[in-house]
Amino acid sequence: GCGNGHAAHPHEAMFFLCFCLVLGSMVAHLGMKFHGMQATVAMFILGMITTFVMSGLGLEEKFGLIGRSHQMWMEIDPHLLLFTLLPPLLAGDAMSIDTNVAFKVGKQCLYLAGPGVLLNAMSAACFLYVYLPYGWSFTLCLTTGAILCATDPVAVVALLKELGASPSLTVQIQGESLLNDGTAIVLYSIAYDYVKGIDYTGQDILVFLIKTAVYAWVVGMMTGMSVFFWIRAARDRLDHQSSLIQVSLTLVCAYASFSIAEGFMKISGVLSTVAASGVLA
Repeated sequence: GCGNGHAAHPHEAMFFLCFCLVLGSMVAHLGMKFHGMQATVAMFILGMITTFVMSGLGLEEKFGLIGRSHQMWMEIDPHLLLFTLLPPLLAGDAMSIDTNVAFKVGKQCLYLAGPGVLLNAMSAACFLYVYLPYGWSFTLCLTTGAILCATDPVAVVALLKELGASPSLTVQIQGESLLNDGTAIVLYSIAYDYVKGIDYTGQDILVFLIKTAVYAWVVGMMTGMSVFFWIRAARDRLDHQSSLIQVSLTLVCAYASFSIAEGFMKISGVLSTVAASGVLA
């Protein structure tokens, strides 16, 4: 039972989804009127306020149906949300990149996503180690730094596009955000293992890096190539079913590359999806 003695039914989860879609539409509409407003930031603030009112103040029961629907969403396994929402978002970002510009600034993206992320994580770890009053070990601080260093500058990229910034700068930031997961996940895993008392040699770190990042890229490329050849075989401008097949296979490519890598092989699903979407782009 949930809220005012009424049992929560599974279909009630749709009400909070509709509520969120209405909020998103309102923010997008306001963004058309006020061009300086960042929709991503506004949605984040609204989400924080909604959760604080519903869960923080314990008012879910007061909101009746919407409150019960909100509670059902809060009880969803976070991995289910991750596997459902992340692949299409990654695929959309990766396929929207200008490939000509991406080839030109590829080295800069790799530099920012590799040494840049490592430097960012080490800086964050040093700050936490020096200033936090909790007596954390440096490896624990490095674990936290690895979590914080892989930023996703969605709002920054949207702002750059809106202001008409240089395509090279936009692609550099967007490419780094898509590639930094490989470095961050390797650094986090190694630092966390050190916290648990597991030691690594230089060779172990290299093998782990190849397994997590390079294997993920290979899996994504193979998945993307398989779907690409299927899409090309189904291409027919005179048959309206062809467009439906291409859209469906693009979604399959995003979900399959992520699920195989992250869920089955335990490697970076983000890099796998980016590689697969890059092939289709």
